[in-house]
Amino acid sequence: MTALAPGVVLGVPVWLAVCALAALFCILVLVGFFAAMILRRVNERDIPEALLGLSHVISSMCGLLPWGKPTPPPALPEKPATEAEPSAAPTVVLVRAEPAAAPIVLPRDPR
Repeated sequence: MTALAPGVVLGVPVWLAVCALAALFCILVLVGFFAAMILRRVNERDIPEALLGLSHVISSMCGLLPWGKPTPPPALPEKPATEAEPSAAPTVVLVRAEPAAAPIVLPRDPR
């Protein structure tokens, strides 16, 4: 067996391992802080969208890790339209027998 040099853990200097652990801890605290702040202020009916937004944040923060690979999270769901568009008024096209005349468009009486 080979003895490791003092100040080395798993082939990594101790100071570097401590810095990496401190950075990971800061990232976790930052995500937890934002999650708590957002979930405390969001309306109860908007919690699914807030959690989906937090998944976007967590995914993007994974890019800060050396082994992390951010994945594109799913898109936000679209809310159904509550108001329908008004339907177009029906039209009637009259064409004259004269070839030089342009067609006349008149709105149909809705009776």
